[in-house]
Amino acid sequence: MTLTRTALSAAVALLLAACASTPPTPAPPSVPAGITAPPPATPGTPGAAAPLPSAEPPPRPSLGLFSRIKAPDTVEPAFELAATGVQIFRCEPGRDGYRWAFRLPEAELRDSRGQVLAHHGTGYSFEHVDGSRLLGTIVEHDSADNGQSVPWLLLQTQAFGHGQFENIAYVQRIETQAGMPPAQCSAEQVNQVLRVPFSANFVFYRPR
Repeated sequence: MTLTRTALSAAVALLLAACASTPPTPAPPSVPAGITAPPPATPGTPGAAAPLPSAEPPPRPSLGLFSRIKAPDTVEPAFELAATGVQIFRCEPGRDGYRWAFRLPEAELRDSRGQVLAHHGTGYSFEHVDGSRLLGTIVEHDSADNGQSVPWLLLQTQAFGHGQFENIAYVQRIETQAGMPPAQCSAEQVNQVLRVPFSANFVFYRPR
């Protein structure tokens, strides 16, 4: 009987030693009542980081049968940016009195998320935030729907630098709103500068 009790005591001691050497398993964090805990995010499932989808090129704008600012068939739309800014004029003498003469535009160009990607300035130039630039020349124009908005334009461009603008060959200015000065100024206003707010969309074309 003594031997049996001794063996039993030794077995119990070994069992207690094994339990003491095994670290306890941490309990999962508690979740408030009424809230379902989401599963861990894994690649390919909602909640996991994923690259943003690439923007689709815009379609050619609908310009009407007799529009003069249609881009050639040798190019295709690459992207479209929305511009807000001012058209800058200066009061100068002319044949029929004094008039507001156009000097240059100043505008910021934004993508569909409202992020500023380019600036539009003197010489119908464009400068992208990546450093690439365009210098435009007016090829044709169409009158806007009302006399208070600047004309729609087709620009042929020369590109400089590497970036989003390096392959752009044409730019259209469409959907213009406002930007026109009063019909005349006065002698007292000579050399004064007038900044008229405007907005427009610019469609950038690259070779096919």
